[in-house]
Amino acid sequence: MTVARVTARALVLGLVSGVLLTVTHRLLPDQWAVLAGTSALWGVVSLFAGRRLGGRTVHGAAAGLTAMVGVLIPWLAIHAVSTPPAELALWMIVGPVAGAICGAAGAMSRMPGRRGALAAGVVPGIVGGEAVYGLLLIGGPAWGLESVLAAGLLVAVSRRGGRLRALGSAAVLVALAAAACVVYDSIP
Repeated sequence: MTVARVTARALVLGLVSGVLLTVTHRLLPDQWAVLAGTSALWGVVSLFAGRRLGGRTVHGAAAGLTAMVGVLIPWLAIHAVSTPPAELALWMIVGPVAGAICGAAGAMSRMPGRRGALAAGVVPGIVGGEAVYGLLLIGGPAWGLESVLAAGLLVAVSRRGGRLRALGSAAVLVALAAAACVVYDSIP
């Protein structure tokens, strides 16, 4: 598959996902809408873009970045008016970088061996870290569901023989992601 074709497919995946997430965020009650508006779950779109569209790690990163840009376009179009400029800038900078990381992890998770197993824990760990943060500091039923989604994602993207390694890398990323959420919330 050519780079242009991978990019186009990743962009379409991101745009469709972004529209669905934006609409879902608007339709769900506040206690559940948080799931559609959580950037950690947006990373799952980039993970699957990298996993399905990227053969090599660099292609997975490009697919993940492009998919995240696609997710951000409808989200920012709707929320740009009500979001502070600093937060918009953060999304526009951090979002594509996170998309590239999640896409690269998706491509790498298909590799056999230790690297593939460790990569398989990256996005589930990020999702799990956000869930831990939400469970401990925010409360509400959505965070419990997000933790279940993180566990299911770990099983879905890891290989049977590498699940213990994937679990280990996910555990490290749960701690890092939860800490990052706390730091982000402490910024005035």
